[in-house]
Amino acid sequence: QQVSIRWMAFLDELLGYKKSNSYLTVKGQVNESAKKFGLSIQERDFALQLFHERGLIVHLTATEALRNIVVIKPQWLIDALAKVIRDPGIHVDLKEFHKVGLEDDANELFKKGIASRDLLEYLWNHDQVDFFVDLMKRTMLMSTYGNHNTFLIPSLLRDDLPANKGYQCVFDFSETFLPHGLFQRLVCLCLEYVARNTMGEDSVIGKNYAK
Repeated sequence: QQVSIRWMAFLDELLGYKKSNSYLTVKGQVNESAKKFGLSIQERDFALQLFHERGLIVHLTATEALRNIVVIKPQWLIDALAKVIRDPGIHVDLKEFHKVGLEDDANELFKKGIASRDLLEYLWNHDQVDFFVDLMKRTMLMSTYGNHNTFLIPSLLRDDLPANKGYQCVFDFSETFLPHGLFQRLVCLCLEYVARNTMGEDSVIGKNYAK
């Protein structure tokens, strides 16, 4: 695909911020660079979409919080998610959370997979928290649980629960393999559906079972 020289100059300037930034805001540096090279808002958005599709940047557009961030260092995303999704037996020191009054919140997260907004704010250093919340929800790594300031991260669930009687949905992978993370993402989808439709029964969720 042929690309305008102005687009390439725009991309070079964005990536030039890597020395000092992991991400840029569309309303800030990205807009300034687009204007510098004579790109309209529509042309800017087309350029960002192309750069994202080619793997040169990460720019998601599903929500306002996602739309305003252009990631130029993908490692920033990995490091941020690893602060939440990690092995508690190896990478968690509860003394750290005790010092800041979040020990109970940390226990809820690393034992039950339930994250409070306060804990996420702390883990992400109060930097672009809305962006990371929307990112994890859109990629089905996390879903709203209970109220809007509490979230469930199924991959951190530890308890195996016995299957109860009642309606069941069964996915048969006996002749192939179960894709890693599929069950956890299915749980997130179901919880979001429950949250939108206000079902009466409380959810019961474990590492291998959800109701």
